Amino acid sequence: MSAALAQDVKRLAAELGYAACGITSAEPFAEFRAAIRARIRRFPGAAALYEPMLARAEPRRGAPWARSVVVCLRRYGKYRLPPGLAAHIGRNYLCDRRNADCPDHPMPKQFQQGLIALGLRVRRGGTPDRWAAARAGVARVGRNCFACSEHGSWINIETWLVGTALPPDPPALDLPCPDGCRACMNACPTGALVEPLVMRMDRCVAYLSYHAPEPVDPALWEKMGPWIYGCDACQLACPLNKGAWEDLEPAPWLERLAPHLTPAALAEMDETTYREHVHPAFWYIPKHDLARWHRNAHRALASSG
Repeated sequence: MSAALAQDVKRLAAELGYAACGITSAEPFAEFRAAIRARIRRFPGAAALYEPMLARAEPRRGAPWARSVVVCLRRYGKYRLPPGLAAHIGRNYLCDRRNADCPDHPMPKQFQQGLIALGLRVRRGGTPDRWAAARAGVARVGRNCFACSEHGSWINIETWLVGTALPPDPPALDLPCPDGCRACMNACPTGALVEPLVMRMDRCVAYLSYHAPEPVDPALWEKMGPWIYGCDACQLACPLNKGAWEDLEPAPWLERLAPHLTPAALAEMDETTYREHVHPAFWYIPKHDLARWHRNAHRALASSG
């Protein structure tokens, strides 16, 4: 019965467009908890960024009824990006499923509704996503701390806790990286990748660009270079991503947005244009942060001469 149900779950994921679907148990992620505690000890100044993650190590703490974790991979490395945008804004954010205009926007809601229709008790999230993906056998974590699948690291991981014990898939815990490869660490502009599998969050450009308190440390600010929001340096350098991005599908919502996302346009953008065009696509960034877009864009322009 549970094996047939697991197959129904995976069939549903495939029908909705997920690139992969795996299942693991809802048992605690003890190694993840140990890794986060090690980061806190090593980087005490960034403890506030790591501590909230500890709750994810024990999925049943918030959902004692949970028995399994369903893990889905959404591939976003399939869209034709407008020229130039990906040099300044992280591809994950350009193709963000949270943008209502993205074709993938309804996928998690539809999947959750489908799980409920299959008779499952469901709660979305509440797990360490990359570790869950590795334990469910759908991805492996590389030296740059990104999860990597057959589609490279251009993927998003989405998880659901379910109240039925489903047969777990074999894990994929081995390192996917070539022996001795340091391409990601060498490419990291701010030295946030301090060693293989160790990311210092408070130095990552993705954090510095919109979440770090201002002013950003000048020594780090200068190293952020052309990146206005997010950063893909370590992923672009990764040999596992060679050929992984394929321009398979159009991205009309990005074509409409592209003229507003150039460094020059963002550097001088007025409040009305920001609120009508840019903020709706990045609604999770506070609406009052136009000045930060300005500062990041001016730095990007300066870095390119």
